[in-house]
Parts: sequence; C-alpha cells; structure tokens
Amino acid sequence: MEAILKENWLTRKPRKNAIYTTTFSVLLLLLGTLVYVNDLFQAEVLMPASYVNVFNQHQVWRLWTTLFAHGDLHHVLSNLILFLPFAYYLSSYFGFFFFPIAGFFAGGLINFVVLLTMPKDVYLIGVSGVVHWMGAAWMTLAFLIDRRESWGRRLLKVLGVSLILFIPDTFKPEVSYLSHLIGYGLGVLCAAIYYFLLAQKFSAAEVFEFELDDPTTPATDSEHR
Repeated sequence: MEAILKENWLTRKPRKNAIYTTTFSVLLLLLGTLVYVNDLFQAEVLMPASYVNVFNQHQVWRLWTTLFAHGDLHHVLSNLILFLPFAYYLSSYFGFFFFPIAGFFAGGLINFVVLLTMPKDVYLIGVSGVVHWMGAAWMTLAFLIDRRESWGRRLLKVLGVSLILFIPDTFKPEVSYLSHLIGYGLGVLCAAIYYFLLAQKFSAAEVFEFELDDPTTPATDSEHR
C-alpha cells in the first residue's frame, strides 16, 4: 500500500478577508508615498531614516516610517508589483499576525542593520527590504509545507523563482541591495521558525490517499495527518 499526499495547508482556499488586509497595506504604502512626495506635515523631514536620526538622535520610530516613504510613484509601484501578491497569499494562509504585523516589524529590523553600514548622512527609504522578506517567507513556507514533490525539486523551484524575481538585471547605485539580501535572509529565518512552531497544525491539514499495490483493486482510503 502506497501513501500519496493529495492535500495540505496550501491547497485550501485562501481566506476571504485577506483581500481587506492586502488592500489596507497597499493603501498605506500609497498614502505614505503621497504624504512624503508632497512633503505634507513636514514628511520629508520626519519620515526617512538615517544613521544620525536613529542612532545619534534616538528617533527609532523612523525605522518604520521610512518604509512608507518612496521617492516617487514609480518607486512605490515597482515595489507593489511583488508586494501585492505576496501580501495577499501570506495573509490568506498564515494570518494577520504573520503579515502585515510580523512583516512590517521585520522591516524595521532590516533597516536597523542596514543603517549601521551606511554613511551617517544618507537616508534609507522604501519597502523593498520587506518585499524580499515576504518573498523569501512565502517560498520557504511553501517549500516546508507542500511536500507533494521531492525536497530536491522543491529546492530547485525556490532557487529558480528567487533568481527570476530577486536578482536584478542591472545594478543601480541608489539601491540598497544589502537591505534586499538581509530581508531575504530574515524572511527565510522567520518562516522556518514559524513553521516549526506550528508544525503540528500544518501536518494536521495533510490528506493522504492510500493506494493498494494491486492495480486491479479499486478500493482507496484517505487519512488526515
């Protein structure tokens, strides 16, 4: 008798309320960009983060406000291309706590580390570090949860998608690739911790179909595990 994995946590239908969480997150990014670009309420002074602001002046809140600051509409839209689908799927399958709460909290940690390496008077803006965290978190959780293929094939898919989505064709001096790298690495780590904390929950969603070795016997059975 052979056990074949047919269903798992990710084969379920997405949560219906995930569209509201996703829409809210996207609107926050667009609103933050609008406020920053138009310097409403002195946003150009108050929102972005630099080494001096955070570490010398102890304005730690800038680690998060700067996530919503983008140089222009093109900047924010380039991030939203990947932010939107990952936001939907992460909140759909892993809940509001994992995203946006954990995701944006991780964004502040990413900025904290990156600012330590930057010139003191250079500002770090944008949500690209969070986008890389989201992509890495989703692919890591999909790798760990969806076991319908061998680990080797799953790993090749993760590496292939990562190369396509996250390795740039050209390098621009104004882009912080370190924030991308740290975001990706932190996404893998957070997803792995999240998975192992809830491993029993994910395992319980698995449905196996047992097929008899004798092909002439049509009887099958299923079991949740």
